[in-house]
Amino acid sequence: MTAARRGIWTLADHVICSGSNFALMILVAGNVSVVTLGEFALLYGFYVVVVELSRAAVSEPLLVRRPEGDAAVRRALADSSGSAAVFGALAGALLLALSPFLIGSHWRSAVVLALLLPALLVWDALRLAFIAVGWQRRAVLVDMVGGVVQVSAAFAALHVSTGLSWLVAGWGIGGLVAAGLAVVQAGTLPRLTAPRRWLREYGKLVRPYFVETGALSLAGYAVLIVLGHIAGPAAVGAWRAALTLFGPANVVMAAGRVAVVSELSRLKAGEPRRMLRFAAMAGLLCGAVGAMAGTVAAFLPSSVGHALLGDSWAGVGPLVPAFTALLVIEGLGLGPYGVLRAMERVRMLFVLRVAVAGGRVLAVSVGAALAGAAGAATASSLVEATGFLSALVLLTVVFAATPSRTQQVTPHQPREHL
Repeated sequence: MTAARRGIWTLADHVICSGSNFALMILVAGNVSVVTLGEFALLYGFYVVVVELSRAAVSEPLLVRRPEGDAAVRRALADSSGSAAVFGALAGALLLALSPFLIGSHWRSAVVLALLLPALLVWDALRLAFIAVGWQRRAVLVDMVGGVVQVSAAFAALHVSTGLSWLVAGWGIGGLVAAGLAVVQAGTLPRLTAPRRWLREYGKLVRPYFVETGALSLAGYAVLIVLGHIAGPAAVGAWRAALTLFGPANVVMAAGRVAVVSELSRLKAGEPRRMLRFAAMAGLLCGAVGAMAGTVAAFLPSSVGHALLGDSWAGVGPLVPAFTALLVIEGLGLGPYGVLRAMERVRMLFVLRVAVAGGRVLAVSVGAALAGAAGAATASSLVEATGFLSALVLLTVVFAATPSRTQQVTPHQPREHL
């Protein structure tokens, strides 16, 4: 399969997966109050953090160092999905401990999500593992079935009750079905004893990736918590609604990140100088997608916006300019971030992205105190711009100072580790 076809199938997979999440949020926003949407956003935000951490531990290492040969692929599928399941169980226990602080009296919703987290993470781990080993079509099939069941079950749950527990249960059923289908497609069961071996084989990538992604994901979740404490649940609901409105563009960003890292990892073994041209093109395309999404959001008729987001639409308008800038910068940043990731510049990316994560929480706190959700969004986009410019500088230094390493990278050359 050519790079273009791999990219198209990867994009299709992310369109289906993230598109179902977009449909879910549209469904929820149009049928519950702003306060309930904010509460669901906090619970869903915990899930997002856990998924990102799981990807850092079991998915990104496969994208950077793909297994070769049928036996290695089968073992990677079993070990990655088993490690994800164990991590999901641990995360579920943590959720139960934190639920009084996160969602107060809605502890039943936390129990439901905690029970479903292992299946949700197995689904996500296998879909990305399929992409890493070149089985994009299997990922598309799994996500298509899971997405349909997920949205349909959530729709049915909302017609039974608008309570948070029913909603979470309906949403989670889709993950359970998708996980089962993914295991069938993989042809191997998750190996629950795999985490120790996984760390032995990929630990030098897993540890810094995990801490780096954890800082970024926790920062994103901390933004919601800080925003809720400073500006109130309605501000969190407006923030979540704005994220939902820009959901289609975020689909492209997510697909672009996976495709860029995967293709750049292939290019570094052949003609590494092509990495810069490919990264620049991908970054410009994704940045243009962000700009188009912002233009559409800015000129969206109020009647359409209200039909999509319900009462939350009233708070979205002031956030559109900052969210547009944030998406454009994230799209452009796929280029330099992707090259540094593919070249395994682990320490550079670790320091940079952890600094960006900490700066985002601090900046959002100040922005929320000064101008509510709009101020928080503006502050977040400024921090992202700083990170992007820093990545460009680091990339320039890498290619200028170590030309011999950019000409040929072999498995025998030392890699930078944390």
